[in-house]
Amino acid sequence: MEIKSYKSYLIPSLIATLFLSTYVILDGFFIGYKLSDLGLSAINIGWPVIAIIHTLGIALGISSGIYISRNNALGRKDLANKAKLTAFLIALALAIIFSILIYILKKPLLYAFGADDIVYPYAEEYLTYYIIYGGIVFVLGPLLIQLLKNSGKSKIAMISSIVSVLLNLILDYIFIIKLDMGLKGAAFASVIGQASSFLISFIFYFKEFNGISFNKRFIKELFIASIAPYVLYFSYDIILIITNRVAGYYNGNEAIATYALLTYVLYIINAISQGIGDGIQPLFSYYSAKNDKSRLRHDLYKSIIIALIINVSIVILFLIFKNEIATLYNLSDTGKNIFMYASIFYAISFILITVSKILSSYFYSTNNIIFANIIVISEPLIFTPICYLLCIPFGFNALWWSYLIIQGLVLILSIVLYLKSERK
Repeated sequence: MEIKSYKSYLIPSLIATLFLSTYVILDGFFIGYKLSDLGLSAINIGWPVIAIIHTLGIALGISSGIYISRNNALGRKDLANKAKLTAFLIALALAIIFSILIYILKKPLLYAFGADDIVYPYAEEYLTYYIIYGGIVFVLGPLLIQLLKNSGKSKIAMISSIVSVLLNLILDYIFIIKLDMGLKGAAFASVIGQASSFLISFIFYFKEFNGISFNKRFIKELFIASIAPYVLYFSYDIILIITNRVAGYYNGNEAIATYALLTYVLYIINAISQGIGDGIQPLFSYYSAKNDKSRLRHDLYKSIIIALIINVSIVILFLIFKNEIATLYNLSDTGKNIFMYASIFYAISFILITVSKILSSYFYSTNNIIFANIIVISEPLIFTPICYLLCIPFGFNALWWSYLIIQGLVLILSIVLYLKSERK
């Protein structure tokens, strides 16, 4: 593995992540235009089910990338090379297994994640076409993107992502607007886009496959290292599920649609923070193996500053144009009123998210699995359920301002853990 400059990892990863983050946003815009609140609710309920397998590809890609980077840094290039094809084959097998299981269990999963009898047919249609036609590429595509980055081919990963999103945009317009295919069209557009990303990545990465090593140590390290990034990425969806259910309980599908629109902005913020953290992951892993703490600290602080500058700019634009955004996505009058109230609290929360997400990436990239897991598990499984209990005494509006409390607690925890790690 050739270690390049900081910007050679950051810039392609950041550009690629920004393009990838538009997947859900594009679907949401076209669906909101055609189906209004009902369509937005269906996507917001169906997406966490899809994310079960999509996140699998990302997590396996990151964990295998960490393994490859560390072994390259320690001079064990044979182990690093054999891990590439091994990780691909493991991901392929898991993609098939998970796709079958999700298809079989789609009805109880959608109802458990917040669907009611009205929105279920729409969410089921969206999910079915995603899983049947895209289950495998939605695992292998993200996996190859991460492996390309760890092989010093960040520009190829960027190009692959850009092509995918541009194709998705064109097909969204054709399938949803011109052919009136609804949620089925949104699913087809995303699947074809992701398939193009997979094919481009596979063509440029194929020659990297050099031997197989299904040794117990590699498999153990692969799955242990994948826990933190999986929970980190899927924590967004766990919160999505919890919030969908609480919002639906108080205000039905209109509230879920409003939350869907808020999550599109949150998705961008998450994507930027994760994109920067994961883009620099090869450097974090490499310098951690070399025990170069000075370089680690320098790259971490630089990443946080860059992410904050970008995300604060996005939040400002969001607040300026929030009314236009609500109108653009065709929210109902009730949904728009909820959105205008909730957006203030979410805007502040978006800024707090930036630091905690990058610190999470930093911890699992430097093999500090315990701290990484503490952060990613605490938000969806501890802070969110506890803070959402505030809805009982304070009512529906507490759903929105309690999210700000949650992100403040996660930020404090992340900083405390980082300071503790620095004292080691």
